[in-house]
Amino acid sequence: MIFSRSLGPCFLMGFLLVHGTVQAREACTSPDVRLDLSAHQIGVGVGYLWGHGTLSEGGQTYRFTVRGGGMLSLGGMSLSGQGCVRNLARLQDFNGTYWTVGGTATIHRGTAGIVMENARGVDIHLHAKTRGAQLSGQVSRLSFHLTAPPARIPKGTTVASYVR
Repeated sequence: MIFSRSLGPCFLMGFLLVHGTVQAREACTSPDVRLDLSAHQIGVGVGYLWGHGTLSEGGQTYRFTVRGGGMLSLGGMSLSGQGCVRNLARLQDFNGTYWTVGGTATIHRGTAGIVMENARGVDIHLHAKTRGAQLSGQVSRLSFHLTAPPARIPKGTTVASYVR
């Protein structure tokens, strides 16, 4: 009985990891914005993630930061990955809180597939390589913010028309 109680969550964790990785590996299409992210995560029960990255679209590059966390995390890891940002009609829609449900299991090196969405309907599909030792199955809340001052991003600006 103890074996079946511990085996069920392991299968569920494995499914979430594989399912998330497959979803996040979908190819970006032409209207999608490319994303590069580098972050670190630590956790003992509650996990905390912090990092930075860039959005690339039409020859322009925009820097951002990410911070947040979730429940049920143990250990520490760093991750580095690329992905697609979908449904980003206006640049300022990227800023905000994104939610994701999933898990990671990293011992020395691994991969992670993360799919998240914010309240404005902007989706991020990220595929990352991980390093460290961490086990997590969590609901995460991550805050992404462009590092350009808000005054430099005029209201109503589209991603394609924004010029630094």
